[in-house]
Amino acid sequence: MVEDIVFCLQEAALYLISKKYRTHKDPSECFVNPPCGCANPGHTLQCEDCTYLEACLSDCKLQKTSLSSRS
Repeated sequence: MVEDIVFCLQEAALYLISKKYRTHKDPSECFVNPPCGCANPGHTLQCEDCTYLEACLSDCKLQKTSLSSRS
């Protein structure tokens, strides 16, 4: 039971940390200092595998879609 509580706390902490990185409203904000270390995001082929950039841009697209559906 203690292990379950510790696991839940870890998951909650990870959720809050990842939520902090997903508050971008403009896709251009995703390219500023990405934590994956891409020096030239969007222009370098190695940055294509950056999960942060992919998640951030997808989240921006989802936010835009959900906002337009509310109007």
